[in-house]
Amino acid sequence: MTLREAQERSEGHIKNLEKGFQKQVAKWFQECWAKRLYVLIYCSSRTQEEQEELYKKGRVPGHPGPKVTNARGYPPQSLHIDQGLGARAIDFVPLAESKTGWSAAWDDDAAYEIAHKIAEATGGLRRLDWETPHIEDASVSGWRELISTQKQEPVNEKKKTISKKNPWASR
Repeated sequence: MTLREAQERSEGHIKNLEKGFQKQVAKWFQECWAKRLYVLIYCSSRTQEEQEELYKKGRVPGHPGPKVTNARGYPPQSLHIDQGLGARAIDFVPLAESKTGWSAAWDDDAAYEIAHKIAEATGGLRRLDWETPHIEDASVSGWRELISTQKQEPVNEKKKTISKKNPWASR
């Protein structure tokens, strides 16, 4: 992969993000590249189905490999799942130069640490201790906040009791 390809692919993922988070990630991405820490954003938005498939890895027969995530697809427990305004999480990997171009440096802990420090300095971004390649929107407390619109709408439903409607029901 060339750096130009990595940049274009990453910018494509940045476009899938919620607008406020998009600005923060773009700033973080530019800062990483300015410091010659080349990172590739390889995931932003996922469907609930894609998230559920990732959740099954290492947990369900027929889905071999190590566990990838603790977040289910149903209900949408990942900030990668677009709730209508764009995704609020990215997954990235540092890039390392080789004889054939640039490739993912999955085990470069030092590069991840630098990228996370840049994210912290950028503001508005949060890392997860248990998921190294993940950065998410710090302006939301978590996935529950994004699916709790039902809680924000007033419920005008009166409780119905059987005994008032059918006085003999309680006897």
